[in-house]
Amino acid sequence: MDAGSLAARLRNAQAGPAGTRKVGARPRGARVRIPAPMSRIASDLTWLIGSTPLVDLPRLSPQGRRVVVKLEACNPTGSNKDRAALAMIRQAERSGALQRGGAIVECTSGDLGLSIATVGRCLGYRVLLVMPDGTTQDRLRMLRALGAEVVFTDKALGMRGAMAQTDLLAKQIPGAVCLQPFTNKANARTHAETTAREIWNDTDGKVDIVVAPIGTGGTAAGCAIALRERGVAVIGVEPAASGVMGGGSAGAHDIPGLGAGFIPEILPPHTLDEIVAVTCEAARDHVRLLARQEGLLCGPASGAVLAAALSIAQRPTSAGKLLVAVLPDSGDRYLDHAAFCAED
Repeated sequence: MDAGSLAARLRNAQAGPAGTRKVGARPRGARVRIPAPMSRIASDLTWLIGSTPLVDLPRLSPQGRRVVVKLEACNPTGSNKDRAALAMIRQAERSGALQRGGAIVECTSGDLGLSIATVGRCLGYRVLLVMPDGTTQDRLRMLRALGAEVVFTDKALGMRGAMAQTDLLAKQIPGAVCLQPFTNKANARTHAETTAREIWNDTDGKVDIVVAPIGTGGTAAGCAIALRERGVAVIGVEPAASGVMGGGSAGAHDIPGLGAGFIPEILPPHTLDEIVAVTCEAARDHVRLLARQEGLLCGPASGAVLAAALSIAQRPTSAGKLLVAVLPDSGDRYLDHAAFCAED
């Protein structure tokens, strides 16, 4: 990151719409460390979350259309989950549920777990992550390097077993909280206040369509809250093999970060203009296409969003429109995924 990018992030972090608290603001009454004017030194890692760039796709955009991607990989841990982790932790602090010396217990082994571990430890909290046995060794080493404690549950019990263990630990550990991203309104609110606002501002209000991933539901929900009232169509993306948002059944798939297998409470399907289902094969193909044609190395969830965005851009109704696709993840931690293991 160059000095100008960091300075821009600091300015955006300190600024904020009237009547709102910026994401990452300290609880009222707490000592606040504000960088000196013109400083290019962030107070801590949380100041670097958000203000991710928009990038044109000149080689992939269909003729007569403009497809732009928002690179959430530029967040500190390489995913959009940093925004949710910070917002939910700050909300827990403001509510009094999470206090100094407390613990965060969450059921996740994906990008959200990495974000919670990173932000939680940065802010001085104990972090316990519960997950079914079988998580990759690279991911475990990363989480443990950050100081997170990892608790395994029987793989045969799936995520439901891990969720039950999470609830049990939260009750047993004094001062522990569960962030519950699928039901936590702070997850949606932060994307409305940051992600959606950044898209609107960075396109000078000219965005016509936003294509967003559906994982915990926060990104799509926040964009819908902030942008649909401004005439922007917000379209969600889920795996075809687990298309519950579109009325289908839950199923196994290999697009990490998308398709939890149930409808997130914070994202009722009717709040979106449309839901597009993408096959695992299409997601893999578009990960490789994005890397080879545009030089952007993103993860499988980003491949799915891009596949949906390019398909939407091909429609006659998309002619002359500006489409922004929110790419949620980086590819560097998915190098063992099928998207990067295919033969040329």
